Amino acid sequence: MNTLLVTAAVLFGLPGLATALHLGLLALASLFYRERVPATEHQLRFLVLIPAYNEERVIDRCLQAIEECRRERDSVLVVADRCTDGTAEIARSFGATVLERRPDEEPGRAAARQAGLELARGMEWDAVVMLDADSVIEPGFFGSCERALAAGAPAVQARSESRGGGGLGAEASLAAFALQGITLPRGRDRLGLSVRLRGTGMALRRDIALAHTFRAPASEDLVFTLDLLLDGVHCAHVESAHLHSDGAPDWGAFGGQKVRYEAGRISAARAYVGPLLARAMRRRDAACLEAAWFLATLPFAMAVLSLAGGLVLADLGDSVTVTALMLTGLITLVLTLVIGLVQAGARLRTWLALLAAPWYIAWKAAVQLRAIVSVLRHRDYYPPTARA
Repeated sequence: MNTLLVTAAVLFGLPGLATALHLGLLALASLFYRERVPATEHQLRFLVLIPAYNEERVIDRCLQAIEECRRERDSVLVVADRCTDGTAEIARSFGATVLERRPDEEPGRAAARQAGLELARGMEWDAVVMLDADSVIEPGFFGSCERALAAGAPAVQARSESRGGGGLGAEASLAAFALQGITLPRGRDRLGLSVRLRGTGMALRRDIALAHTFRAPASEDLVFTLDLLLDGVHCAHVESAHLHSDGAPDWGAFGGQKVRYEAGRISAARAYVGPLLARAMRRRDAACLEAAWFLATLPFAMAVLSLAGGLVLADLGDSVTVTALMLTGLITLVLTLVIGLVQAGARLRTWLALLAAPWYIAWKAAVQLRAIVSVLRHRDYYPPTARA
């Protein structure tokens, strides 16, 4: 046995093992998810808040679905964020209240969400539902969110899925949504942890929404969730509230989405791992510990690369034990992805897209590098996903 190679294998593969253990545990717990049922019914007035930047191609579908689902007591507020197209006019045609932000105002979804909430302070509502302009909710959405909030959750996240599309990028987006929008939230909820809010499909009680601020240039929903956690607020998952959002139309758009998300995750890790661990120890809060674990570990594709490298080095070093450990980690990640795709009801074309996994992992490594560079350069604005 070559001690040097085995040591290198352990060091290279250990980060991937940490991710595999984390995601595998959540995937296993997701199989036992059960939605909470309130003891009594409560009627809530929802304010639907939609930040929209030049969304005239898709926002009519979003608003039409809302009109078909909303009750008389619910209202809609669209924040037309520095738009140069017909977004505001389309929103008004559906009877929505429209806040138009000027071109010289602060860019970004965080600023748009916060501007909407500031205007909403003078409006009558009990809870806010935030949707992206490309999201389409399914019938019963508001009732499901209402029941979840009535069951005691201060904030909830709906089941969020990709609508998919014709290209490989869209299918990869669907696979990513399967894990992040279904499997991991189900697992966190089942274990009594806090579900990450995803921007679109989140519902918050009025006091929670107005007491906190959207403020991050990337992954503002993640930062908002972490602020809630440090304040002792845990979020729940609502499986029966469904929404679908457009997948990225091509690899360029999908790459932009991933850079924005990974940059937000890296920045959040730098700022929040310490405070989360401190609260976890001080308050014995498992949700804070899990959130710190999530931030400190590699994303899925990078974990696969870590474990694959560790496996090769362990094999070259003739260590049966380390080889078996790395292989177990890889199998765990594969099973996690399989569980996610099954729970999402993935189509055959999505399963076939997994044949491109080696290429995808190499592409994701480049995306991760771009995200790291953007954080080091203190980038403060990430443009929204371009529409097809």
